[in-house]
Amino acid sequence: MDVKRRVAISSVIAALFLTGTKLAVGLLTGSLGILSEAAHSGLDLLAAGMTWWAVHVSDRPPDADHPYGHEKIENISALFETLLLLVTCIWIIYEAVHRLFFRPVQIEVNAWSYGVVVLAIVIDLSRSTALSRVAKRTRSAALEADALHFSSDVFSSLVVLVGLASTQLGYPQADAIAALGVSAFVIWISLRLGRRAVQALTDWVPEDHVERAARTALMVPGVRRAYDVRVRQAGARHFVDLKVAVDRGTSFSDAHRITEAVEEALREAFKEADVLVHAEPDERQPAGLTEEIFRLSSAAGASAHALQINRTDGGLEVQMHLEWPCDKDFTEAHKSATQVEESLRRSFPAIRILQTHLECPRSQAPERVEVTGEHSDIVRSVREAALSEKGVTACGQVHLLEGEGRWWLSLTCVIPPHQTLHQAHHQATRIEERVRAVSDRIAAVSVHTEPGEM
Repeated sequence: MDVKRRVAISSVIAALFLTGTKLAVGLLTGSLGILSEAAHSGLDLLAAGMTWWAVHVSDRPPDADHPYGHEKIENISALFETLLLLVTCIWIIYEAVHRLFFRPVQIEVNAWSYGVVVLAIVIDLSRSTALSRVAKRTRSAALEADALHFSSDVFSSLVVLVGLASTQLGYPQADAIAALGVSAFVIWISLRLGRRAVQALTDWVPEDHVERAARTALMVPGVRRAYDVRVRQAGARHFVDLKVAVDRGTSFSDAHRITEAVEEALREAFKEADVLVHAEPDERQPAGLTEEIFRLSSAAGASAHALQINRTDGGLEVQMHLEWPCDKDFTEAHKSATQVEESLRRSFPAIRILQTHLECPRSQAPERVEVTGEHSDIVRSVREAALSEKGVTACGQVHLLEGEGRWWLSLTCVIPPHQTLHQAHHQATRIEERVRAVSDRIAAVSVHTEPGEM
């Protein structure tokens, strides 16, 4: 038997003992305060039995008819206890008013009167402490309701003690007034229990739960947004489902890893939770222009290359080549290119000029001849031009290809290591310009840069 069932059955035994004892002493003394306490304890006995049954049923695992489990049985139990308490309070108030104004009753106050109330306080205090401790550990709504019942008995018994003492001092009406005090306190406790039970049964959650779930998800690396968050509670278990936005370029495996991390974080935040996380690309995060050009071109069946993106005061100026198979119909290719252009303009309003060049791949690479050894004077001039650029410490591996009366050059230059990639690229561009100036026959220059010794 687990700890929840043990503490529940012990509460049934305690309530049974107190109900019998209070009823016997109340009938012997005629004290309405003690009889009201007996009725209260009788309801506690019924409530404790209901709690034991609810705890037993709620621990059953989910099945085909109850895929979310049986935890809400505990909330039904708490609501049932509330209704019983309210019915009892109505009877106690009715009897107290009659004794105060219409039907005085002689009350005998003796040691038994005080003894049973003091005994009830001791037992109720011990049971409420034990139930509250287990309820907090297991987050059981039924045990929490039972703990409130026993704690309310402690305060109501103190009120009865005051009524008995006042009666013994010559104020017999104090017993009925004490009973009204007990009823008022029990009604207050009942309304609290009933409100919480109804909230649980209607899937109400505290205001901070949705915010807590979203905040927890946003703490996981890779999550850009958390939205459509829903939290519901059944017994001790929370059910959380939400959507998280991840970077548009996130792979499927990385997105799965992120959702698993979010689920684990939410289980930790809510202690015991059933979590469902759905990952979606962050539509609020625009893709980069280059990335979007390649994506749209690929979707249109084309290959994009020779991109030129220039930023001017008036906006962006974009030129690009779109390549289709050579047997592609020109009208269809032009239509597809227009669609790519329109999509880019919608996604990037800053584009001022957008030009596309339509082409098909060459059937074979152009024939060129290695002539490096035949033009040592050009190679020497190329090296001198490259070394004239500030910071270039070496220039080797110069290759010269010839074709159709033009030259294609490639060379390797060593430049300073402590600079950004942006600075290194600009230095390579300046080297290329210096080399192009060596001869009008140079058609293209490719400069490979390497960092020097640190």
